[in-house]
Amino acid sequence: MRQLSLLADAARLAGVMAAILAAKRAAAVAPDGEGRKALPDKLNALARQAGISLTTGNQKAISKDTLDKWLSPSDASRPPSILALLAFCRATGSVEPLRMAARALGLDIMTEEDRKLRDYGKAVLDMKTARERKRKLENDL
Repeated sequence: MRQLSLLADAARLAGVMAAILAAKRAAAVAPDGEGRKALPDKLNALARQAGISLTTGNQKAISKDTLDKWLSPSDASRPPSILALLAFCRATGSVEPLRMAARALGLDIMTEEDRKLRDYGKAVLDMKTARERKRKLENDL
């Protein structure tokens, strides 16, 4: 594991909530999603099925008002828990809010398609190396 620079950490962390909120707002209104009105119900159902709490305190479910607070660009003082962020990503089908959090650590998220493309590229490079080795062996004969 590499050690992170204190100055780089501070710069990345300074804007992470704004980036996460922007990604969450975009995911909440994504054209392939059901929109903000259906999202609280979807989040609550997902949380019930997973046995997790989306909020602190006695509330068992989130309301449309709570969701609006979560997505408000002016209210970064109460960030949702990591479980709530994961549930949000699952409910919206978007990993972008989590990607913003990962980027604050200098990391990124690889999707299944990204993995396939990486594996394909590696296979192409391995084949090229094998052809070069074969050519060298043939020249030595």
